[in-house]
Amino acid sequence: MSQAPSQGFRPVLANSNFRALWVAQLLAQTSQHAIHFIQMVLIEQLTGSAVQLGLIILAFTLPGVIFSPIAGVVVDRFPKKYVLVASNLIRVLCVAGYIVALNRLSGTWQLLAIYTLTFLTASVAQFFSPAEAATIPLLVGEDRLLAANSLFTLTMAISQVIGLLILGPLAVSLVSVQGGFAIIGLMYLAAAILVSTLPRDTRLLVAPSGKGSKWGAVWREIREGWRFVSARAKIRTAMFQVVVVTTLVMVMAMLAPGYAARVLGLPPQSAVIVFAPAGLGMLLATGIVGRWGQLLARISFGNIGLALAGLAFGALGLLGLDYQRLLEPILEVYPRAPLSLASATMALGFVMGFSMSAVTILAQTTIQQESPPQIRGRVFSAQFMLNNLAGIPPMLVLGGVADAVGIPRVLEVVGLATLALAVSSTVITGRLRGQVAPRGTPATPINPTPEEMKR
Repeated sequence: MSQAPSQGFRPVLANSNFRALWVAQLLAQTSQHAIHFIQMVLIEQLTGSAVQLGLIILAFTLPGVIFSPIAGVVVDRFPKKYVLVASNLIRVLCVAGYIVALNRLSGTWQLLAIYTLTFLTASVAQFFSPAEAATIPLLVGEDRLLAANSLFTLTMAISQVIGLLILGPLAVSLVSVQGGFAIIGLMYLAAAILVSTLPRDTRLLVAPSGKGSKWGAVWREIREGWRFVSARAKIRTAMFQVVVVTTLVMVMAMLAPGYAARVLGLPPQSAVIVFAPAGLGMLLATGIVGRWGQLLARISFGNIGLALAGLAFGALGLLGLDYQRLLEPILEVYPRAPLSLASATMALGFVMGFSMSAVTILAQTTIQQESPPQIRGRVFSAQFMLNNLAGIPPMLVLGGVADAVGIPRVLEVVGLATLALAVSSTVITGRLRGQVAPRGTPATPINPTPEEMKR
């Protein structure tokens, strides 16, 4: 009862520092998704090569695997405000570099510059995300994390839709590729100004430890972060849930346009019949979990949410069985079924959005609450690295697999795999719950010493 005033969105939105970080997140992440669209359009215009498109995709996904561990150490060692400001300002310079490359270079040198700038921009983004995630608890306090994470999760989904489906296409259509880069540069600059108003976390949370070179100390701190994650069952399970959901969101984004066009027989832009209901589901999950999520058993509900998402993906695949059997769009075979097909597709999209958003909010909150401030940056860098590792195969392979075996079959396999992962996670969670800790021993120290973090 005493925590009731802290629940809901009003307290966190009344926090001016939180609002600044929230709006900066919307600007920065929308820009990040929009620039991915513009990068792919640019390579298509310059080369018309699927191989080159694969290279540009690799250029903006590979940094997540390479630099996330180092980013965690940087976030834990330096004031997060400075990391947030610097990452946005560097991205402003990188975006300006695209405009220079398009006007001053040509041929192979121009392509090389574009790939290099894409790699650099994506590398800098690896520092922004863990710094942002680690800053939220410092601004709102642990009792308001559910509401704060609900808003950030919703913004994450909205920024993906706005960046990939609205800002990127509109910018290229209305002001050309170079104009699109200019708009994105201004958005990054605005994000930098907003985060510059945040209070500085003055205390140095992590001091370099041990003997040897600086690189040796960095490597030791990276290993400390991974050991901390692997030793905490709650964090491991929550991180697993976030990684699965991140991959599912990517699968949905990649397959929804083809599902609308090839399976249903609608224009590709009609993928909105999946995205819009999914957005409504995310909005509802944001409100419900942000308000009453403290009443839920987060890990157990996360497993239920994964199972629900798996059922929705599998059902969407089953909805396209006639396409799989006849190899003709369903609306060409059943021209009188648009209302029922659209209604079923929208309902499943709603379930996907609701379940995936609820899982992400609850799992993210668990990770933040179970991670002490002095190691929080490295914990989130581990999560983002795993997100990127899990996301690279779908981005590079899934399109070809869908072409070969059909989108419905891929959705069915994704649904079954998600169900299997949810069941496995439930079994493991049950076993861990059955293990009784020694009386008086906390599961996770609130402020562990460096020696405790190494255990």
